[in-house]
Amino acid sequence: MPIFRRSHDPFGLLSPAIDVPLLTGGPAGEAPVPPLGPLVLGGVRLPPGRPASSPSLWLTDDVVPDAVRAWRRLVDQYPSTGLWPLLLTPLSGEVARPWDSGELYPVDLATVDAVDVEGLLGERWTDSVVPIGGPTVHPAIERALAPFGAEFPGRAPSLPSTAEPAVVAAASVAAPNTRIGLVRCPRPADAVAAIGWCGAINRLQSEEVSAVLRSWEDRFGVVVAGLAFATVTLLVPNPPRDESHALSLAAEIAAFCPDALWQGSDGAWLGSDDTLTGLAHMLLHRPVWRLWWD
Repeated sequence: MPIFRRSHDPFGLLSPAIDVPLLTGGPAGEAPVPPLGPLVLGGVRLPPGRPASSPSLWLTDDVVPDAVRAWRRLVDQYPSTGLWPLLLTPLSGEVARPWDSGELYPVDLATVDAVDVEGLLGERWTDSVVPIGGPTVHPAIERALAPFGAEFPGRAPSLPSTAEPAVVAAASVAAPNTRIGLVRCPRPADAVAAIGWCGAINRLQSEEVSAVLRSWEDRFGVVVAGLAFATVTLLVPNPPRDESHALSLAAEIAAFCPDALWQGSDGAWLGSDDTLTGLAHMLLHRPVWRLWWD
């Protein structure tokens, strides 16, 4: 069975950077969630932790020093452990939320299987991106959505891969106050639904988030790396290098997370100019995507 491409620097000794994992296979079987206490997993030593309120999640009690590089090494172990690692950060000013506050609502992964991703994104485009009356009634929004209009343009084609994936600075992936979670799941994208993360609840259910992430995993090699209260951090091993490809991808991201488009100039993840072309430009060669839902 194919496995994950292993890190160039498995012991994290070379620099404060990681190479983005290439996802080419899943775990050999279902793994148990680790018990209470410290943990050594595939040579990675983690501080004390415990099973969470979500039965598929184990998480450290405290923040983990050099968490991003520990996460990268744990990714290498996933095919044998069946435990997908996540970098977990709390709501600012409320450190218990959502990981220790009971705000996780796991769902059966069969609900992820049932999601029609194309239909979902089309609905989200119509409901959350296109204004009432259509874009032509609102000239500023018509310009923002150009060259597309009231109809969702469809999912972007797969991204071409290269021999070597992107390398990213560890500091760009997670904040210092980061814990590590381990999620029992058959593929990384399913971690969101398996633990019942509700950070996109104003727009999407957790099974819908996982379904889109599955599709992005398959087409773009997207790796879900971290979750915060209402933010998901994704890594892209071979980000778009072509403006046309980036534009179709920008439309898909806007349907999934409208705040990535409309709040770009207000400090959102990409800092775009609130247009699809601006969002597409920011996607070019960008291996870290951070999506936030208001």
